[in-house]
Amino acid sequence: MMKGSLNHPEMNGITPEYVSQLGKEWFEAMIDMTPEDDLFSLPKLEHRLAQEHQNGLRDGLRDGEKKGKAEMLTRQLHRRFGTLPEWANQKIADADLSSLEAWSLGLLDAPSLDAIFTDQK
Repeated sequence: MMKGSLNHPEMNGITPEYVSQLGKEWFEAMIDMTPEDDLFSLPKLEHRLAQEHQNGLRDGLRDGEKKGKAEMLTRQLHRRFGTLPEWANQKIADADLSSLEAWSLGLLDAPSLDAIFTDQK
């Protein structure tokens, strides 16, 4: 009976998602019960925490840069072409950094708002 359960754990409700969630809960419980000084004395955990911190900083900076470029582009387009249609606001909100940069340069020579987004509309 046990051997069959190990070969087909999903039959007993043991899915990969369940095991993953169980592992996360166990890990969080272990962290909560371990004194803070002991946590930082674990080299792998210290490295992992530093790595996650760096990843968070990098993602935050990238998101901030994107938001700033989107806001600047929106202001420049509004000044040049007036109130922007919803489709233009949505394209700007959904854009990646390279598109925002290209559109920011394109607005200098574009004869119309449509011309800025023509190749990506």
